[in-house]
Amino acid sequence: MNNNLEKTSTKQKILDSATDLFAAKGYTETTVRELAAVVGVKEASIYNHFPSKKAILECILGEYSQFTEMFIDRGNLSTLCENPTTDAILSCMRFSFPEGKEEFFLKRLYVILQEQHRNPIVRKFISERYILSTEQTIRMIINKLKEFNVLRPDTDPDFWVKAHSSLIYAFTSRLLLGIGDSSPDFNGMDMIELLRNLYDLMLKTCGA
Repeated sequence: MNNNLEKTSTKQKILDSATDLFAAKGYTETTVRELAAVVGVKEASIYNHFPSKKAILECILGEYSQFTEMFIDRGNLSTLCENPTTDAILSCMRFSFPEGKEEFFLKRLYVILQEQHRNPIVRKFISERYILSTEQTIRMIINKLKEFNVLRPDTDPDFWVKAHSSLIYAFTSRLLLGIGDSSPDFNGMDMIELLRNLYDLMLKTCGA
């Protein structure tokens, strides 16, 4: 049991240290030898836990996805026709992000944002595991609202999907720059308030 706990602890230390190095230096510039020195193990020990540096990055992305991936709350989705409000819309969007994991989340997000334009692994992850999942969720909600005659049939899901994604991207980018919700653009609002304003606008302008 102790050996298993030690292996788990070392593996997580490798992931955490790799996240710090990738954020500070970039994925390409970070070597496995350097990572091993930071962790305090031999280089061969890194390969006992991960077959390659690519596998380490993929595991970091998987950790991020585990805590942030949006999914539909189908129980709340079925009640939208009875309560077609912004809060009801937001209640259909769930993030499996536990409290107390802010630093964990932001470090991995920083790596993703930094590597998104130069690393095909990260681009594929963003496209397939994050953006696509989020877009599908929002489209499903909007289509349900149209089906319930809450929104007009000509409501364009693509427009609101792009607006949602732009807000999330702008908010997280400013957060990483140390501006966060104190940015004048946000007037002190947090991300949920921004999204609430967005869907208030959607219901107002596209309501049937």
